[in-house]
Amino acid sequence: MQNARLTNSFALRINQIAARVVLAVTLVTLAGGIRAQAGIKSQRELSAIITRTPAPKLVTDGQQLEEAEKMAAQIKDAIAFLGIGESMEPLYAPNTALVVAPIDYDHIKKGMTVVYVKSNGHRVAHSVIGETRGGYLVQGVNNDEADAEVVNEGNLIGVIVQAYASSDTSFRSDLTQQLVQQGRLPASVKSHI
Repeated sequence: MQNARLTNSFALRINQIAARVVLAVTLVTLAGGIRAQAGIKSQRELSAIITRTPAPKLVTDGQQLEEAEKMAAQIKDAIAFLGIGESMEPLYAPNTALVVAPIDYDHIKKGMTVVYVKSNGHRVAHSVIGETRGGYLVQGVNNDEADAEVVNEGNLIGVIVQAYASSDTSFRSDLTQQLVQQGRLPASVKSHI
């Protein structure tokens, strides 16, 4: 009888723990869904980003950086970076290799994705959304707000001129299709994706 109570008590605890895990997973999933809807909302800014940030060329997994290095070798002073983690999503999938070329500061345009060094020493690839007296405003496509730091001549590394990935995100193709349907992008842009 006592073993039956212990077994029932143990089963009750397992069910309570399982219910908490399901609740936690549900909350994380809901938060993820909310997060996916966050970020840059301006159709004009998104159109500029799709137009001026290169779509990745798809290559065999493991070849991303090698292909980027080959391309960088063909461009004066260009460098190749491998994006680790999900920091570049939704524009680029994890492990996308980027070719970053120097650009004259005055030739930066809204929608370009630039790489710069933050004051903490981290390199960041974010899209240009505007300009202020102190430099260019940049924002990650999934971020709710522009970066606190601006891109200026002192922290600019360059602009993304090519990307290589083993897979793409659906974000670019879905957004491009939506912007073409709304008349915000010409249909010819769709063929470049």
